[in-house]
Amino acid sequence: MEIIQIKSADDEHIHSLMPLYQEAFPENQRHTEEDFKALLGSEPDFYCNAVLMNDNFVGFFNYWDFDWFIYAEHFAILEAIRGNKLGEKVMNMMKPQSDIPMVFEVELPDEEMAARRIEFYRRLGYEVVPVDYQQPPYNRNGYYQPLFLMTDQVDFVIENFEKIKSTIYRRVYKVEH
Repeated sequence: MEIIQIKSADDEHIHSLMPLYQEAFPENQRHTEEDFKALLGSEPDFYCNAVLMNDNFVGFFNYWDFDWFIYAEHFAILEAIRGNKLGEKVMNMMKPQSDIPMVFEVELPDEEMAARRIEFYRRLGYEVVPVDYQQPPYNRNGYYQPLFLMTDQVDFVIENFEKIKSTIYRRVYKVEH
């Protein structure tokens, strides 16, 4: 398995990534295609990564590196090959090599898939942060949505919650809180 950074909307893997991105995340939980492509190469803290297996695209992992924490924004594996521990391998490969925490959003466990997703991350050492969190909309037509934050360093995130939230809101969603 190989993870390669996509640095431009002209990258050969963007044609495989965009359909999976749009399928895996509801409209309110993702950038528009135009906004997403504009991030590539223009936002120095944003990393878009294609996951390849035998040189074939099988998924992606996008994150923001804010130096003092990593915000994992979107991650998906092609549905046809899920359940083969590829997601676990990617998460382990993408885990920061330093002591900085990884933080990401997950849907509330109201549906079976959301509950299974939370359990998947728990098995990998991530925990739900027990603080109310609202995901801002990605666009003007969207709405704030209650989600959980998960992390591998709960105490750190609780202690720095407002600063982390403010950073995510301002840098990723382009809103003030």
